[in-house]
Amino acid sequence: MEKPSSKTKSSANSAIGFALIIGIIIGFLVDQVVPSLNNKTDNSTINANIDTDLDATIEAYIVNHPEAIEAALIALNDARNRQNELQAINILAAGEDTTVMGNPDGDITIYEFSDYNCGYCKRAFADLLDVLAEDGNVRLVIKEFPILAESSIDAARLALHAGAQAKFEDIHSELMDWRGAISNDLLTDLAEEYDITGFDINDRNNDPMMDILRQNYALGQQFGIDGTPAFIIGGKIYPGAISSKDMLIAINEARKRKNS
Repeated sequence: MEKPSSKTKSSANSAIGFALIIGIIIGFLVDQVVPSLNNKTDNSTINANIDTDLDATIEAYIVNHPEAIEAALIALNDARNRQNELQAINILAAGEDTTVMGNPDGDITIYEFSDYNCGYCKRAFADLLDVLAEDGNVRLVIKEFPILAESSIDAARLALHAGAQAKFEDIHSELMDWRGAISNDLLTDLAEEYDITGFDINDRNNDPMMDILRQNYALGQQFGIDGTPAFIIGGKIYPGAISSKDMLIAINEARKRKNS
């Protein structure tokens, strides 16, 4: 799948990020340095020589405390990652998803970034079904994330078309239970069997579902997801396959956070 261009955005983000780094470092160093200056001289002396003294002291502090730079960079990176996650969570919550299983009105939503060629996703599917059977108040949303093969893209397209026609669970279950290679014939046969209209195995360019896949890819980037499966439960990311037991624990923790 063609990825959206990010060259311009990356350049702008780099400039902003550099400015933020400088600001954070200076703020951090001033917090460290100014108290020490206050301990050495009175306020009138500091005011008279603040620029010279502060510049010299900051330079000396950087030389003698390189870990301060590392701490500032780590703090910036953590803040930036969390901001990206919060933005992505808001986008997830606002989405009008048709790729839904379980209780559509459930109080907790599990989002799964999934690929139909992913063996771990197929194994996790059985655990997800167990969770939905045990907890009737869970909404499962599959975010189609075809990153493993060309056939993954076409399978995801078919699933999205099925979702738009209220047939997602049927197609999703068929593809997750399938143990052979995902071929064009398989997808075409499934489309015919379940009467999925609008799906053309040979025409991605004019398929509106490609836009949804691009949006899902962008969301995955914001969450830092680069593999499948990946789960988001109650705003917390769980990369990789997790057992039904761990899913239920995560769901209970999400409910506690929601009700606290």
